[in-house]
Amino acid sequence: MKLRFVLAFIIIDFLLASCGYHLSENYIYLPDNIRNVYIENPKNSTYEPNISIYLKKAIIDDLKLEPNISVVTNKSEAQAFLKTDIISYSAIPTAYTASGFASMYSCTITVKLSLTTKDGKKIISDKILTSSRSYSIPNINTNTISSIESAKLQATKYAISDMASLIREQLFMSSGF
Repeated sequence: MKLRFVLAFIIIDFLLASCGYHLSENYIYLPDNIRNVYIENPKNSTYEPNISIYLKKAIIDDLKLEPNISVVTNKSEAQAFLKTDIISYSAIPTAYTASGFASMYSCTITVKLSLTTKDGKKIISDKILTSSRSYSIPNINTNTISSIESAKLQATKYAISDMASLIREQLFMSSGF
């Protein structure tokens, strides 16, 4: 019985390895000596207020999911600095109710990403990333501007969360396929 289990595990492991899948921890694109990263306040080159605040929080929250890296709050403790510039933002209504109010938004955010070591070496230089997200407005009271603005903000936060995941993917390669 034990031999069958071991044999089955070896066969499954071989099959998974042959399709490129492997069981291991995350691999870091970052050099081995970088474990502490400081997240600079994002530059906001758009006219949309507060999105830089949302982006920084989302990046920090997303990077906390990685066990191989620490986000530090003190620049002097950092081995690398992550800089972002929000170069484009749009939140456009894409569907409307019969009364003419927006019922769905499409939000697109484009960010320029740079990662520099403490000694000034560029690891990622001006990488352009774009994130889009559509958001429908559930049970909206279409007669109030505040509910429409709330839906736009929700679409923006979803797109920013997706952007934070894209940024993390630029730093890490997840195990898997």
